[in-house]
Amino acid sequence: MGTKIKSMSIYSICHFIVDFVSCIFALGVAPAFCYDANGEFLYDIYIAEIIMYNFFAFAFQVPMGFIMDKLKLYKYVGIIGFCLIGICYVLGFGNAIVLSSIVGIGNGLFHLEGGVNAFENSKGKAFLNGVFVAPGAMGIFLGTFFYEQLAATYLPIILILVAMFLLIFVQRDKIDYIEEEHKNIAKAGMLFKAHDILTIALLIGASIIVRSIGGGAIKYDWKPKDSLLIGIIYTTCVILGKAFGGMIGDKLGLKKTAIISLGAACISLILGFNIPFFGYFGIFLFNVPMAITLILLEKCNVKYLATMVGSNTLFLFIGYLICLNPLTLNNYAVLIISIILAILSIWFAFKIFDKKENKDEKNS
Repeated sequence: MGTKIKSMSIYSICHFIVDFVSCIFALGVAPAFCYDANGEFLYDIYIAEIIMYNFFAFAFQVPMGFIMDKLKLYKYVGIIGFCLIGICYVLGFGNAIVLSSIVGIGNGLFHLEGGVNAFENSKGKAFLNGVFVAPGAMGIFLGTFFYEQLAATYLPIILILVAMFLLIFVQRDKIDYIEEEHKNIAKAGMLFKAHDILTIALLIGASIIVRSIGGGAIKYDWKPKDSLLIGIIYTTCVILGKAFGGMIGDKLGLKKTAIISLGAACISLILGFNIPFFGYFGIFLFNVPMAITLILLEKCNVKYLATMVGSNTLFLFIGYLICLNPLTLNNYAVLIISIILAILSIWFAFKIFDKKENKDEKNS
């Protein structure tokens, strides 16, 4: 138990750091390389470097995860990721798009190692997945809020060195639980067939995408972008939802927790347009299914665990791209429809998962 606490504490701290320093780089450091020879700021290059950072940090996790699974390479990946980010920080020259892409790759590598180890430490439960993912939300918020003040300081480099030092103490020679699951899958003749995995992944992906769209519709007048206190409180509610959603799901049932939390979130978030308390409570509930959908992706294809971890962020990237275009529809309608679609997607994904899992258990 002590080893598990140490491991997940370090990965959670490093998750905050990696998203914090990556945000500072993409928003505060890379723009310094977005000027032409005449000193004119190239806005198109700036937008391109932001999109490419997100592509490599999120979507590119799928091919990187696939390579890791094929090579069974889950060790020192996060440290390599932080090295890549650190190198980009110390370079005093370069192309903004290339540098941000490298930082994105470094960010993605850390997420893949952390995601695999969260699954290993949790022994297939959802709770630790949420504990690992949750601190990233605060890293993104604070990095976005303070990037102007911190871009020219040594703090990001110091944090990168701290994270690399910490990660030395959680490197595993063997991933015992995952390897055991591989053996069980081999004995069962592959628990989930390719079409089952693809269907579940697409349904979960659809739920992630529409939730991203719904999240983009949450625009509260009482939540100004320049309020640090309100931003911290709001982000803390996001963190608590991600962190404890898995624990609640493990206790009460994953499908039930995800569906009920989203239904209650819909009501609370709508009330939150006028009453801040419901906005805070609603965003907590809205984030409860995160760890649940992630663990479902992982459990349907443990043999390619890092690939499935990456597929989760691929769907987040697709949602991000869609949300780049401002929604012209009614925010209430977008929120309601997106949550209904997310509930349906999750319900059908669990229906396939439970049916297939129960059938294989009877045949074994």
